[in-house]
Amino acid sequence: MAILLHGTTRHRADKLLAGGPDPNFVEPGGGARAENFSTCLESGPFPLGTPEEYARRKAALFPNEGGPVILAVDVPDDIIDLAVNEFFPLSQGTVQFDEGAGLDELRAEWPSLPKEIRAVGPP
Repeated sequence: MAILLHGTTRHRADKLLAGGPDPNFVEPGGGARAENFSTCLESGPFPLGTPEEYARRKAALFPNEGGPVILAVDVPDDIIDLAVNEFFPLSQGTVQFDEGAGLDELRAEWPSLPKEIRAVGPP
């Protein structure tokens, strides 16, 4: 098991807690469907910035969504292994669950996985 972090807004974290990752999610205002669920290892590294930084950026884009938070999820190694490949090796810290690469398995186990929402303070 490894704790994976997902920087987001409070509104989105609440929806994720209740229903899990949604590959059909579309940002308010339109655009492409999500297709995946991106997380990072709690221990890093953070090549795309820390989860806190990402959450702050997301909250700035969507100021009516309750502010920045981190969704922390304890995911079994066998599910994480499905998301690891040459483009996303575990050593780079990002774990991206795609359709056909761990997303379905993550969604199936979601109700039983330990999860928590962590507050993100000011920078």
